[in-house]
Amino acid sequence: MSYTPSSNDLIAISPMLILCGVALLSLVVQFLIPREEDSKPLWVLSILGIIGAMYALYHTTGSPGYGKFFGSQISLSPLTVWLSAIYLIAGLITLLIAPPFLSEHKTLFPEFFPLVLFCLSGMMFLTSGYDFIVIFVGLEILSLCLYVMIGMARSSVSSLESAMKYFLLGSFSSGFMLLGIAFLYGGSGTTNLDGALRGLFLKGYESNFSKLGFGLFLVGVSFKAALVPFHSWTPDVYEGSQTPITGFMASAGKASALGLIIVLFNHVPMGEIGESWKFLMGAIALVSMTWGNIVALKQENLKRMLAYSSISHAGYIVAGIVCGAGLEALYYLFSYSLLNLVAFAIISYLEQGKHEVTVEGISHLSGEHPLTALSLSIVFLSFAGFPPLIGFWSKLFLLQKIAESDLLFHRILLFGAVANSCVAFYYYMKITIQSYMKQETGDVAGVRDLPSMPTLGFLVFLLSLFFTAGWLFFQPGALL
Repeated sequence: MSYTPSSNDLIAISPMLILCGVALLSLVVQFLIPREEDSKPLWVLSILGIIGAMYALYHTTGSPGYGKFFGSQISLSPLTVWLSAIYLIAGLITLLIAPPFLSEHKTLFPEFFPLVLFCLSGMMFLTSGYDFIVIFVGLEILSLCLYVMIGMARSSVSSLESAMKYFLLGSFSSGFMLLGIAFLYGGSGTTNLDGALRGLFLKGYESNFSKLGFGLFLVGVSFKAALVPFHSWTPDVYEGSQTPITGFMASAGKASALGLIIVLFNHVPMGEIGESWKFLMGAIALVSMTWGNIVALKQENLKRMLAYSSISHAGYIVAGIVCGAGLEALYYLFSYSLLNLVAFAIISYLEQGKHEVTVEGISHLSGEHPLTALSLSIVFLSFAGFPPLIGFWSKLFLLQKIAESDLLFHRILLFGAVANSCVAFYYYMKITIQSYMKQETGDVAGVRDLPSMPTLGFLVFLLSLFFTAGWLFFQPGALL
């Protein structure tokens, strides 16, 4: 039986259609550019594409509105719209920040711009899909784009190594997810999100199929979210990738994986079986936040430190999700994504392709580059949850939600999150201490010929201002 899409169906996916259409157009336009290295037309076209997708996303909330489309294959809800907004904002900031650095390293290929747009469309399908097949297709679109983007620096051995590691391990995780979908279908007879997960409550051997399938699917999602024990790729890929690409992957890429976990657990049926899955993911979250922070303590390279930090932050978010924190988890995800973008943008500026930015390397940064040191301190103190920065409010709202329950396991998660936040405070504070309290000038801080980059400076200034005072007007109630 064939299905003919209605106008409402097409409007519902219009942001993805715009992104894919502009990406295809840019593939054609690149052959019309006189000079291969001139990427400004592609850059402008990509910026306009994302802005158009943002407008279309806003328009869908009014017409056709929230609901199911394409025969319940696509779902529009306040949650999916806000998740899509996070991806688009991260993509827009990446396009504003990344090209100068990639161009300096001679790795700004014309394909970069359509890859970002395709990747964003995959993320939106991933969390807007109401069918496991649509979710898997969205995952593969974004994964394939990230594989290529990570390996774009073809002259860099570390970049190629990172791409290979991410590709091989990512392929295995995709295999787990696909096998999980097959078992979910075998247990329920459908790949529809609600129908497939309802199979967890069936009696007999069909329920075993569904349980095995959901477990395998969560393995694949946990890999994308860098949760322990599926995290081993994270530090090597973060360190080996070009820093602007790492920032995009650590913000939009991680947000899409964690957003999918929010969507999944919004549809896990209530009851004893549903609680057992939340107990499993809560245990993984507790181990993730603990392991990530402990290993981050001894990291000297800032990119590796942020990699292990991302494992712990994923643990915080998943702990909140399993305790029923929807708004709070989304708010945390939004602020964390912006913090990652700014952190990696500043690291890109400091390294200039010549240095490995380490904790010792930024010693006395405030004396040589005071504004850069201030922005870096704001970002890392916000990661640590230092009041009144936005990271503090993100953790406070999340922990308050966890604390509302009297269940013993929720109390354990609350204690683990608070204790790990104290541990994390130590290595985040090292950045400010090195920048402001050391007399010896590090090799990175001592570089005096850092170029003037007004666009980057203005973006970092605006976002740093948001991290400092944004909580006054932007709180979880404003999201949904």
